[in-house]
Amino acid sequence: MDIRQLEYFMACAETGSVSEAAKILYSTQPSVSKVLKSLEDSLGIRLFERLPRGIRLTPDGKKFYRRACRIVNEVKALEGMAKHGMTKWIRISLNPSSWFADQFVDFYNENYNQNYHFQIYTAGIRTVMERVRDYLDDVGFVYIPQQQKEDFLYELSRNGLEFIPMHETELMLYPGGKSSLSGGKRDSIKPEELKNFRFIQNYQDEFFNLGQPDEKPQFSWSGLDISVVTNSDYIMERMLKQTDTANISGSYLSEKQKGASRGIPLDMPENKVIFGYIRHKGDTPDDAVEELILFLDKRLHRES
Repeated sequence: MDIRQLEYFMACAETGSVSEAAKILYSTQPSVSKVLKSLEDSLGIRLFERLPRGIRLTPDGKKFYRRACRIVNEVKALEGMAKHGMTKWIRISLNPSSWFADQFVDFYNENYNQNYHFQIYTAGIRTVMERVRDYLDDVGFVYIPQQQKEDFLYELSRNGLEFIPMHETELMLYPGGKSSLSGGKRDSIKPEELKNFRFIQNYQDEFFNLGQPDEKPQFSWSGLDISVVTNSDYIMERMLKQTDTANISGSYLSEKQKGASRGIPLDMPENKVIFGYIRHKGDTPDDAVEELILFLDKRLHRES
């Protein structure tokens, strides 16, 4: 087995197609198929199921993919060290957050002389979890509604991950500039009133709708009119300033959104959003990642 086989395998797994993988790899379909067969023969397991249209990982293939990701990423890191000396890469995935963006800029400036290099990927909770699980990122920062915490922790445990809470904040409604609630003095809003609004959200994530089958969730995206989904702060800020669309998010992650009206807390028993980070269970972050976590922790306590 060699690194080339692993790269070919990962390309096939990520595209779900030998022909698409061949394009990415600047190779041919027969060559990629040959490499895959050689890898499967050497391992003695079947990595892919062949479908009428494309391929998909077998259960063994999924396990192997996670290990392959870790190996390939470590090799690339070693190659980077060989080319550029002891440059330290910090790989981060996170939910879209203006607050985090502000903190990251400050962290970068304060640590400029340490020659850290960063890879930052924004996505929903599920994708952040999978990227950390597959060793594509060193740490993943997410925020979870309190009522969904147990379902989220269960999902993490199934993937060998753990969640370290850092801060709690309220779940808020931010009405748009042209909304009837803009500039008002409402102290709270009931979940059932949300059906009267259109929403712009940074992402839609399945964890918001998890729950026991015999329990009615206090809050659910189901039935709400989510008109715009974006990971762009610019779109978010302009929509909140110039339209009647509203946004639901944790308060400290949104207070600096330009044009956003004062947030209105959701009136429900578990009105909390928990901010924290995902890591492999039992792992200790390396020094650079730990430094970032401590930096964020100080900022959170300073602002609370």
